[in-house]
Amino acid sequence: MRPAVLAALLLAGSATGCVSGSDFAIDIGRLPTCTSRAGTVSRGVLIMAQSVPTAQWLPCIRSLPPGWSFDQIMPRDGQVTMTFNSDRDGRHALTVLVERTCDVAGATPVPSELPDMRRFERVTRVSSGYGGERLYSFTGGCVTYRFDLRGGTRAEPVAAVSESLGFLSRKNLDDKVREVSGGRLRLDAAAGRPR
Repeated sequence: MRPAVLAALLLAGSATGCVSGSDFAIDIGRLPTCTSRAGTVSRGVLIMAQSVPTAQWLPCIRSLPPGWSFDQIMPRDGQVTMTFNSDRDGRHALTVLVERTCDVAGATPVPSELPDMRRFERVTRVSSGYGGERLYSFTGGCVTYRFDLRGGTRAEPVAAVSESLGFLSRKNLDDKVREVSGGRLRLDAAAGRPR
């Protein structure tokens, strides 16, 4: 399957949520999930891999805590923005940015729970809710969780929603693309897209 054909399949809609060709299927749902149904690849994660082809890690959703919902994913060349809404903390209470680099000036380095990433924290507001950033820097990319919590002074949503997000390595995504395509496609490391 040629990249142009695959790109068309990625953008195509379907009532079943999957596009398939013989033994190959792409989950065309917009959620960038950490796990995919058998025989599928998450479209949202593929979009991120294409937009930020240098990133060796891609954020994904394990599951969202009660009261939180995925809003949208907005890919651009070199950057992806995802937004999440909260019934208590408002619209766009969390924005996740995927970029090639990030500015950690003024951020505090803290121990990272992920061995291949450096983690930084930046608090911007503690009154009228909570505002701040959690940054993960790694080879070829950076992921920023930008919190804008307006539901009071509590900060526990930061921990809850952070636990609901995970990371998928580019290598694992490549393995999945190869698996579901029967070895016909692989994630092009340079371009970040299946070929």
